[in-house]
Amino acid sequence: MKEVLEDIKAAEEKARQMIEEAEKEAKAILAKATEKGESMLEDAKKQGEEQRQKLMQDAETEASKVVEDLKREHEQQIKHLKETAAKKADKAADMIVERIVKFHGNS
Repeated sequence: MKEVLEDIKAAEEKARQMIEEAEKEAKAILAKATEKGESMLEDAKKQGEEQRQKLMQDAETEASKVVEDLKREHEQQIKHLKETAAKKADKAADMIVERIVKFHGNS
């Protein structure tokens, strides 16, 4: 009978030790999983930031191209308007000279 009780106590002690080992292992697995999860989250944040910066840079580059295109287009329009104005100024000057000549010619 004493042997049976000792065997039961030994089995209980072994079970308690196994439970303690399992709890330690579970805590270690949980800590490792938490660390890996945090690392993955940091990596994802870093990748997201890198993508955001690239998108911003691409948008700025595209905006600069649009601005340059608009600037070129407006410069061409201004040049055309100046040329048109110059032609009309020449025509207006000719008309004024013609009127002056007619006015003085009729006097």
